[in-house]
Amino acid sequence: MTNFTGRADLHVHTRASDGIATAREMLDSAKAMGTLDVIAITDHDRVDAALWAYERRDEYPFDIIPGTEVTNHDGHILGLWVTEKIKKNMSYKDTVDAIHQQGGIAIFAHPFHVEIHDVRAGLWRHRYLRHPELLVDAGFDAIEGFNAASILPGVNTFATRFARRTGLPIVAGSDAHTINSINRGVTLFPGHSAGDLRQAICEGNIAIDGRKWNLRDVFQFLRYKQWNTSDDFFPEPEKVTSKAFKSRH
Repeated sequence: MTNFTGRADLHVHTRASDGIATAREMLDSAKAMGTLDVIAITDHDRVDAALWAYERRDEYPFDIIPGTEVTNHDGHILGLWVTEKIKKNMSYKDTVDAIHQQGGIAIFAHPFHVEIHDVRAGLWRHRYLRHPELLVDAGFDAIEGFNAASILPGVNTFATRFARRTGLPIVAGSDAHTINSINRGVTLFPGHSAGDLRQAICEGNIAIDGRKWNLRDVFQFLRYKQWNTSDDFFPEPEKVTSKAFKSRH
């Protein structure tokens, strides 16, 4: 029986995209919790805060992975170990290829989290629900089977069952947008480092654990989004170039 000693949160947002807190505040909160071995910063369609966090990884007792959550017309893809911004709204395969070209890992995020206006994504989801091999053919490395922000009943159970049909590794993430929602979706793996995690994902030697956001975090995030709806609103307090990652990785 595998000894899953490591705990990783692979899906964390900061104020650089639509999170409520800065990268510093999110990392400090995770440090205070003291339960995680690895954290991935995955802001929407940008990497500056993730690289800023990675550059300061020596200040924290856990490993930090730079990443991003890439927007597609058909859904979202997490790119881990990604250091350059990836173009939005490409096909799934082209997005996965772009992640792989940077040496990253591509994860299909919250497969069945569909917003009301997202009709095209709904149609695409119906297509791969009937043909799960499409995700394998697209080159995905894993599927997010548990997302703590997916609060509708049955969504994560459905995602996990579907992921098993593909044969791809199943990961979990908090999709944290508030400081208290970190650590609510956790990927378990042997070891404790980011390198151990990556090997475990590639080998499918992982497990998932989690609990959904509490209502306080849901209302806090919804209230924040209500008053801050412009794509240009979110500040950029933490910026760094990818050279910091490439020179030390």
